[in-house]
Amino acid sequence: MNKKFSLLVCLASLVVAFLGCSNEKVAGTVTDTGNTVTADAQVTGVVLRVDGSPASDAMVRMARMAVYDSVLHVPEQIEVLTDSDGVYAFDSALSDTFQLAVIDTSAVEVFYLPRTTLQAKAFDSIQLAKAAVVSTVLFFNEVEDSAVSVGGHFMTCLSGTPFCDDVFAADSFYMLVPAGNWNLEIFPGDSMMVARMQTLGFADSLIYRSLSLDRVYEGDTVSLGPIVWSTTAKADTLIKESEKETKNVARISGKVFCNGDKPCADVEVMTIRDIYGFEFVEGDSLEFVAQTKTDSSGRWWLPVPDSLPGDSFRFEFRRLQDGEKTLVGVSDYLSKKDIEGLKDTLDIGTSTIVAAASLVSTVNLVVDREDTTQSSNCMVNSVVVGVKGTSHFVREMTCYQMVMDGLPAGKQQLVLYSGDPKVMAKLRQSSAPIQFYVTFTPVEFDKGRPLNQQGMTYTPPNQNIFK
Repeated sequence: MNKKFSLLVCLASLVVAFLGCSNEKVAGTVTDTGNTVTADAQVTGVVLRVDGSPASDAMVRMARMAVYDSVLHVPEQIEVLTDSDGVYAFDSALSDTFQLAVIDTSAVEVFYLPRTTLQAKAFDSIQLAKAAVVSTVLFFNEVEDSAVSVGGHFMTCLSGTPFCDDVFAADSFYMLVPAGNWNLEIFPGDSMMVARMQTLGFADSLIYRSLSLDRVYEGDTVSLGPIVWSTTAKADTLIKESEKETKNVARISGKVFCNGDKPCADVEVMTIRDIYGFEFVEGDSLEFVAQTKTDSSGRWWLPVPDSLPGDSFRFEFRRLQDGEKTLVGVSDYLSKKDIEGLKDTLDIGTSTIVAAASLVSTVNLVVDREDTTQSSNCMVNSVVVGVKGTSHFVREMTCYQMVMDGLPAGKQQLVLYSGDPKVMAKLRQSSAPIQFYVTFTPVEFDKGRPLNQQGMTYTPPNQNIFK
């Protein structure tokens, strides 16, 4: 999780007030230890990985000390990222006494300083350790006649620490945690809904579900059976696995790396079901529809496609900055056989996104396959040009120059076919093989560079197939 957030908490004598933050995350019901906020007291240091190298882009979180006489122990916290030299800096301290946590998703390493002071300077030089990984899937069991609907956004936190993460119902997730004994707390991500539930008399033990973790060690992977959050379930049924829940965990997952060297967060992911773009019938290009985004570790999850026009599909990735596509990529192809009867998560491994390529070319009409003479009749013929297995398809008149950008680098296939939707519908219903009405052209795109294709030719299918 790379965006800044804070969890602002205050405990009044008989009333618990939940205050929203800059990113609308839930505030907790804890009290400060009486520390005063120390203005103009800079907290800065350097973070090193296990191998001694600087930990760049690591998340450093400062939090107030929490007291353990309340139900939920989520202290107020702020966060910054380290620079390329592993250096971090907070402009001021939250209090004289505070705790510090570091999460390096790239190296899967963490650090936790449960208590320190400005005078101690224990934060000057931080050495990371291998993290333990807690993985599971969260389900939301909503009751039909429930007085509230909390939605699908939840928070998970190690009680009393800055180790917190966003979780969405029906999604697998994992957290990097330090070695030790912990309580994992799960609660709704909407602070207004939490306040409403308390007003309606819901017990805190139902709102803030607590799960005790056994002793975890550095490098461990702790896999928990599906967690079920419910406003009615008792504490001892927090974790359960039923036949219905097992059927619901069929999904596809993968990981995205930026330029092949580190996990990439906030990457948009789209399932490309129609790899030839046949469903593209209107407009100037096929629209990229983001279905999910990668988390801070580069991981993403999507449901299994419910139907496929063909026998294969794949996933396309793009990362935007100021509305522009900066990095793009695609996964390997998957087939129908890969997902038939799937009852668990299918991990397709790592995909890499790099700087986008572009294509500059023309398409000329050759009416007769036996005669390669190009037609000068441009205005009565249109053709669809696309990159197979992507969202990049355009319709253009033959003879005219076209430009396609935002294309994935590497070896790809261009496909060309008639730009008349009615003609294509008839052809697809016929018994003619796809090679008869689709032209395939192999190309190789260089990352960040245009490919100037001298020109492509397209021959319409023989009219006899309509008889």
